[in-house]
Amino acid sequence: MPRRDQRVNTMPVDVSLIAISLNSRAMLIDCIRSIHAAEWRAVTYEIIVVDNASSDGTTAMLAADFPEVDVIANDRNVGFCKAGNQGAAAANGRHLLFLNDDTLMVDDAIAALVEWADANDAAMIGSRLLNTDGTDQFSSGRSFTTPAATIFGRKSVLTRLFPNAKWARQYLLSDRIDSREPYEVDWLSAAAMMVRRDAFERAGGLAEDFYYFHEQVFCARVKRAGGKVHLHPQSRIIHHEHAGSGVRTRRVRRRHIIAFHTAALKWFCLHHGLGPLHPVRWLAGAALYARAGALALIDGARSEQAATATQLKAGRPEGGVAV
Repeated sequence: MPRRDQRVNTMPVDVSLIAISLNSRAMLIDCIRSIHAAEWRAVTYEIIVVDNASSDGTTAMLAADFPEVDVIANDRNVGFCKAGNQGAAAANGRHLLFLNDDTLMVDDAIAALVEWADANDAAMIGSRLLNTDGTDQFSSGRSFTTPAATIFGRKSVLTRLFPNAKWARQYLLSDRIDSREPYEVDWLSAAAMMVRRDAFERAGGLAEDFYYFHEQVFCARVKRAGGKVHLHPQSRIIHHEHAGSGVRTRRVRRRHIIAFHTAALKWFCLHHGLGPLHPVRWLAGAALYARAGALALIDGARSEQAATATQLKAGRPEGGVAV
């Protein structure tokens, strides 16, 4: 059972920021500091950290350095979605903003989301995610994943070689990222997505039976319930992608590869209503598992990075997976 180490905030607020943490103490410190340093104007907020059994002293640090933060400490790693639902159940906000522990708020990023959502009665809205160097991550808001998107995906070699290819632009919505005004998307990254509480409840909460692709499942449920999903390109958040949640060893990376492709098939079949005997389901499964096997072989052929071994020796725990 999770421990409610701290329950500080009980008053209603505009937005509850729910950060899911796993063995990323240094990143979480910077994340919380950036939240407090942000421009909030008249928007009120609270911070809730749901910790998935970190072994790096995260909960002790929170108690000592951030007593204003509400903490839910799990005794095991329950994954992002279950932890997010725990945070939502404890939240006092009209809006729920889910955050990765390796994010940094820029200027008025969250206030801008709340203000626009309130003015436009938006069910969901997310921030534009930037890499550490300030370049665009193109992971913020996208179209639903299709077979074409697996070829021209965000990290595909073909997308890097041909960024203006039609399929890449359609999936990443890259033509709209420099817009001044929010625009509608199919789904948002869980690294920074905000949902109105009533829309969250109508959608049944985050999809605990998914690890990867859970954002697409949740956003699809919000849309089916009558809500719209938007991206606010002027709300910017830095996302140190893959830097949080511990060291990704080869064992962890392989589990990620398996989890990703398994979830991809599950999402594809769910989204398109493909039953167990549908031939397209079997074709998609064969293609995805062949791809997973190829990636595992490529990863296995590489030597384990010296940096990974150094981080483990320095006491940074293995992590990055919730399955």
